Amino acid sequence: MDGKTVTVNEAQELIKKVAVREEKTEEVSLMDAGGRILAEEIRAWQDNPPFPRSPYDGYALRAEDIRDAGKETPVCLRVVEKLWAGEYPKREIRPGEAARIMTGAPIPNGADTVVKQEETDGGERKVQIRKSQNAYDNYCPAGEDFREGDLLLEKGIRLDAIRIGIASAAGYHTVRVREKVKIAVLTTGNELCFPGKTLCPGQIYDSSLFMIAERIRELGGEVVLAEEIPDEEETIRTSLRKAAGCADLVVTTGGVSVGEKDLVKDVLKQEGADFLFERVLVKPGSPTACSVLQGTLVVSLSGNPFAAAVHMELFVRYAAACLLGCEDLLPKEEKGILMTAFHKTCKTDRYIRGREESGRITIPQDKEKSGILSSMNGCNCLVKIEKGRERIEKGEQVWYIRI
Repeated sequence: MDGKTVTVNEAQELIKKVAVREEKTEEVSLMDAGGRILAEEIRAWQDNPPFPRSPYDGYALRAEDIRDAGKETPVCLRVVEKLWAGEYPKREIRPGEAARIMTGAPIPNGADTVVKQEETDGGERKVQIRKSQNAYDNYCPAGEDFREGDLLLEKGIRLDAIRIGIASAAGYHTVRVREKVKIAVLTTGNELCFPGKTLCPGQIYDSSLFMIAERIRELGGEVVLAEEIPDEEETIRTSLRKAAGCADLVVTTGGVSVGEKDLVKDVLKQEGADFLFERVLVKPGSPTACSVLQGTLVVSLSGNPFAAAVHMELFVRYAAACLLGCEDLLPKEEKGILMTAFHKTCKTDRYIRGREESGRITIPQDKEKSGILSSMNGCNCLVKIEKGRERIEKGEQVWYIRI
């Protein structure tokens, strides 16, 4: 190995050392906080619920009063109040009394249980209770969800629908989050045509620009520049300088192999970029490189769409997670059972497209090449085939990364 050729794990460790930035935060509405990284702890400033409440429509009463109640021996109680969700009791429940109560309404003082409506005759002024039950049956105490002072959400986690729901349940209207990672995307190649334009002979439509930009947004990043550029040194140079000046991370595709028109690495070197590595021992996309230009991390991916998609997860996602300080975003290997045999020999680690359901993984049986993107439709993971492993049969264990 020449020092510029590394394994996937070594590449990630090198990225981790340089993918750092000063933490900047901003306060955003909870409505706009989806996918953002929390920059503060969220603690409860009061109990939730702040009062005991009913889990059912029925009657709030004293369990002592219905100790002998049954279908054949109903107990009759006086109904002294009707309570809807959002209303607060006006009086305490005394012996021989009950309050008609709806789901979510506060349980009045003196009552220690709620009898479901189905276990009564549904009376308005008097009610017959046909079932005995213990104190605190059908009773949601104050603080059932969380108590005042509880740590609800830790700093550094990614906000999803459930976490936003928890913050809103605690009364937060705004939260402080880390500023998004600003990412520039540059796709290179004379063969690329911007979608919507007419293809010239020898051209194909550019899929990587749109795929990578959207994946960045899915991961909570901000695309600050997205350009398709030809294989021309000066154009590449200008775009790289502009990208490094406005972004925390630059992603390029194409121009990293050994052809005469593979100019990206050459231009980066001319511009004084410090290369962390220039090749990764993995298939597909082994020519992937990583460098630092003007203090900005540059990840240079293969021009093949599937190879770019794989290394987007292994390296761009990894770098974005490090820059955000968010472990939730890091690509993590999990164990699964392969339900489709794989009989190719792998001289290096290899990643193939797959679909995982309940730990069982199937892989497409055709269209596997790195220039093919269409067979990724419906796939939700990358299956790792380790170096030297041969003839993996159905039912064998493999590692995979969710995407």
